[in-house]
Amino acid sequence: MFQNTRQSDSAQYKFGDSDIAAERLATVAEVFEPSSAEFLRRSVPPGIRLAVDLGCGPGHSTRLIAAAAPGCRVVGLDSSDSFLARAAGGGQAGGVEFLRHDVRATPLPVQAPDLLYSRLLLAHLRDPQAVVVRWAAELAPSGRLLLEEVENIASDHPVAADYQSVVDGMLARHGQRIQIGCALSLMEDPPGTTGREDRLVTVRPASRQVGRMFALNLRAWSADPYVTATFAADWLNRLQQRLDEAANGGYELPVEWTMRQMLFTT
Repeated sequence: MFQNTRQSDSAQYKFGDSDIAAERLATVAEVFEPSSAEFLRRSVPPGIRLAVDLGCGPGHSTRLIAAAAPGCRVVGLDSSDSFLARAAGGGQAGGVEFLRHDVRATPLPVQAPDLLYSRLLLAHLRDPQAVVVRWAAELAPSGRLLLEEVENIASDHPVAADYQSVVDGMLARHGQRIQIGCALSLMEDPPGTTGREDRLVTVRPASRQVGRMFALNLRAWSADPYVTATFAADWLNRLQQRLDEAANGGYELPVEWTMRQMLFTT
């Protein structure tokens, strides 16, 4: 089910919500599903009534919540009409619904959720720690806030380094950064929370997955003003070709993600 609710100004999500962006998110879901599913399995308590997926996109992470909390009402929130339409048509399990809402804005359109979950979203917000505080205040008593963000991206491959120089520069221009996990670990516990868990997990995708994800990103950013003004067109074209080659299995592109998984309890 897909409903509308009023939203504030949309977040500056630099990965976009085009067909290419949706394809990229499908790859992201494939890469991080095992670690996210395990995080949810050990963190979702039995018998909860309402869970919310913050920044649900096309619904991949919402499906993981529904699988970890059978019988629970699960609500995905996102500000993208395009993504929400995909999520609503994605054959989700019963009890799952989607609402249009800018998740930076509180109150949320659902009251006193038992669980709030956010994956790879806070890196795209200007003041993520303030958003975390607002989210925690929305929880029901004994509720849980689950966060997954990138701690580090490591690779010795020059193609990965060139790609990372583009994404890091573009996001920094907008006050954002991908590798935000360490900063979140240093924040004080949100007011009203009484417990905290914090761990790091390692994700090593196949080279084809890395190449496909990076190639789709670069293609989606091809018209970004910062990218076109900072990097020569020939250099970007060569980088695109190399990423496409990796996506097609032409060479090994080893990249390792360290993910920070955090849980706050009220």
